[in-house]
Order: sequence, then C-alpha cells, then structure tokens
Amino acid sequence: MRQEGARIRALFLLMAIGAAGQHALAATYNVNCDKHEHIGKALRVLASANPHGPNTINVTGVCRGNLVIRSMDRLTLMTKNGASLTDRSGGTLPVVDIEDSQRVTLQGFTINGGAQGILCSTASLCYLTGNTIQGPGGFGINVIKGSRVFLESNVIEDWGRGAFIDSGGQVFSSNDVFQSNGGSALVVLAAAYFESLNSKFDNNGVGIDAGGTLTLRGGTISGNSSDGIRLLSGKAVFLGPTITGNGGVGVHLEDGAFAGFLAASITGNLSGLDVDCEPQFPITRFIDRTGAITNCVEPASAALRETLK
Repeated sequence: MRQEGARIRALFLLMAIGAAGQHALAATYNVNCDKHEHIGKALRVLASANPHGPNTINVTGVCRGNLVIRSMDRLTLMTKNGASLTDRSGGTLPVVDIEDSQRVTLQGFTINGGAQGILCSTASLCYLTGNTIQGPGGFGINVIKGSRVFLESNVIEDWGRGAFIDSGGQVFSSNDVFQSNGGSALVVLAAAYFESLNSKFDNNGVGIDAGGTLTLRGGTISGNSSDGIRLLSGKAVFLGPTITGNGGVGVHLEDGAFAGFLAASITGNLSGLDVDCEPQFPITRFIDRTGAITNCVEPASAALRETLK
C-alpha cells in the first residue's frame, strides 16, 4: 500500500510539473500577409491553446483586416520590417480591438484607418511602441472602461482626434508625436488621466481638450490652428512644456478648472493672449513663472509659494 501511495504521489507530481511547464511554454508564430497568411488565424489558435501566454506573433507584409484580441495575456505583435495593418470595415470597426486582456504589445506597425486605429477597452493593459497610427477615421487611439495604455515613440496623425480617453482610462505617453489631427490631438474626459514626457502635440486643430487630469512633463504644444490647451474642468499640472505659436490662446481655462504652472514656457500665441481665464478667476497658481500674457488673477499666497519652490 505504501509503495502504491508513493507511486500515485510521484505520478501526481510529474503531472503537475508537466502542466506548469506547458503553461509557461512560449509560442511564436510568423505571419507573412504577402503570402496570404492571416494574423486573425494565429490569434484564434493562441487564444485556444495558450491564452495566458507568453506568445509572440512576428508579422511581415501588407495586412488587411480588423483584429479582436479578447481575454489574452502576455501577447506581443511585432514587426521588424514595417508591416502594415489596414482597415477592411469601411471605417466602422477598430483595426485592433483589445478587450479584457493584459500585457498586450503592438510594436513597429503602420496602422491605417478604421473607426479607431487601436481600441483598448474593458480593463485591458496595452503597450504601443514605435507605431505609426494614421487615419482617416474617428480616433487614432481610444482608451476606455478602466484600461491603461503605455505609449512610447509613436506617431498619431490624420484622425478626427488623435487620442480619446474616457471612463476611467489612463494613458502614459513618452516621446510620442500627435500631428495633423483635424479636431484635437488629445481628448481627456472626466475621470480619465493622461501623463506625458517629452511628447509633441503640434499642428492639429486643438492641441489638448481636457476635462479630466493632465500632467505634462516637457514636450511641445505648438502650431495648432486653434488653442493649445482647453482645460474645461478637472486639473492640469505643467512641468516644463513649451506652448507657443498656436492660432488661438496657449491655455484656455474655464471656471472650476485647476492649473498649476510649476514650470512652463507659454509665449507667442497668436490671439495676443497666452493664458486665458474665463471667467477671470479660475483656480490657477504660479502663472508668473510662464512668461505668459494673461488676464488670469490669482490670490497672493506666500506660504504656498515657499512650499512648492
């Protein structure tokens, strides 16, 4: 009996080790769209066989279609030769729709058209690196329903709005370029958050429309045909951006919006006013640090100034 029990325990242990090894096994697919291979087929196989990953799909060629990535983890789609993904829905669907998924990476693609270039939704975690995401279409990047997106060195251009963040979405942008978007380069609605480091919002209709929370570290907001930033509500913290040469004002603040100008250069905007407060007394601090021509009036608060120096 003892020997039989030992055999059963040993067999159980071997099965457990085998299952763990199988779960951790990484799969790599190579897809060449020029040879009529399909990314969607690779996604279906991986979603069935190993949805928790890690999985990598290496893509080459000119690809057409609308991809749905649902309930997957540790998935990387990448190209070393500049593959493209182009909408086939006539502008009614996202080119890439990521739902209920974690640690999904898209790297190096040119993404063309769609209702959205990339939709990150339903508490997903998305990494977008080195892509060119270009319209025409509604939103280049759409982040909703509590999802988080990390952007690095992307170009987002020729959309109605470059990025649209709503319903608890969070976006962290580094060294990205938002340009030639007809509406706004970026829209951040209430309960959403956006933070950038050295990103550019140049030559759009409006640079940024915000009702949520912004943190801007360096970068430029310039050459937009209308205002650089419209802060309609919520709050913005300025930590070094340059806001200049916009067709309207540099920063427009509505009543109830909070702006903390800890470090910024806001000069040379073409309306003749760099920081515009409507009405004249919103919640602003340290506007004297920006060099701006402004109608904003803030209360004197020496103690607060010393705290934040």
